[in-house]
Amino acid sequence: MNNSLKNLYDSIENSTYYQEYKKISSILENDEYLNNLINEIKDLEKEATRLEYKKDPKYKEIDEIIKEKINILNNNHLYIEYLNRMEELNNILKESSNIIEEYLNENI
Repeated sequence: MNNSLKNLYDSIENSTYYQEYKKISSILENDEYLNNLINEIKDLEKEATRLEYKKDPKYKEIDEIIKEKINILNNNHLYIEYLNRMEELNNILKESSNIIEEYLNENI
C-alpha cells in the first residue's frame, strides 16, 4: 500500500500538470506588481472587515476599491494562467483522492 501511494505521489509530482503549475507559480511569486496587488487587496479586506465590525460605513468605499483591484487581478494574463493551472492540478488531486477512497471502501 505504501508503495502504491508513493507511486501515485511520484506520478503526480512528475506530471506535466504539476510541473506547469510549479512553473507558473514560481513566475507569479517573482512578479512584484502582482504580489503587491494581492497583498494590497488582502490589506484592504482586513481594513474593510475591521470597519464593518465597528459599524463604520466607510467599509463600503473600501469594498468598491477592492472590487476594482480584484477586477485588475482577474484580467491579468499571468494570474489567469496560474488559476487555470491550479484548477487543473486540483482536479487531478480530487480524482486521485476519489480513486483512493473507492479502493479503500471496496477493500476494507
